Amino acid sequence: MELETILEIIENNGYLGLFLWLWIGVFIFPVPNELIVMTIGLSSSLKTLHPVLAFIVIYSGILAALTTCYAFGRFIGRPLLRYFRKSKRLSRTIDFSLKLMERYHAFSLSFSYFVPGIRNFLPFLYGFSKLPFKKFVLFAYSGALLWLSLTFTIGYVFGDHIHTIVKYEKELLIGLVILASVILAIRFIKRKREKETEKLHDQGLGL
Repeated sequence: MELETILEIIENNGYLGLFLWLWIGVFIFPVPNELIVMTIGLSSSLKTLHPVLAFIVIYSGILAALTTCYAFGRFIGRPLLRYFRKSKRLSRTIDFSLKLMERYHAFSLSFSYFVPGIRNFLPFLYGFSKLPFKKFVLFAYSGALLWLSLTFTIGYVFGDHIHTIVKYEKELLIGLVILASVILAIRFIKRKREKETEKLHDQGLGL
């Protein structure tokens, strides 16, 4: 799908169409979310869309899609999983997602949106595994917000070079994943050290 076509769809359908596209359309039309969001960022920089409102609408659509995947997994996960397993490609995606879940647990939701192919499968599998919804929201929604902030900003600032960005999409995504992982790791280590310091302090006071 050409960028001009995406821009035309955005202009013709407005914010409601944008929300529905990010919610339902991503399951129907084979258009990478990165391309959609960067194009919307470009439209916002050209004043076709209001930047803040466009961002909120996109984020709402993404959250609706993630929550729908979680709900499908939680309530009709077993028959859907059997159906997905019939496809070799989807079966490999599921196996990869399960490895991430086993290794990183719920934290895998925080960076899953940076990985095309598993961004919708992990919420589905966590729904199937009955992960508490509050925990799902904490990790999945925050990860999606970070991804959206980076991708929207790239489209807004470098929209004229979207073709080049899409060409090197894989490399950029790997870079974003590494950056996000480093930020989250630093926060985790800092929090762990603070807890250890508090524990040593309490022991020193004899508490």
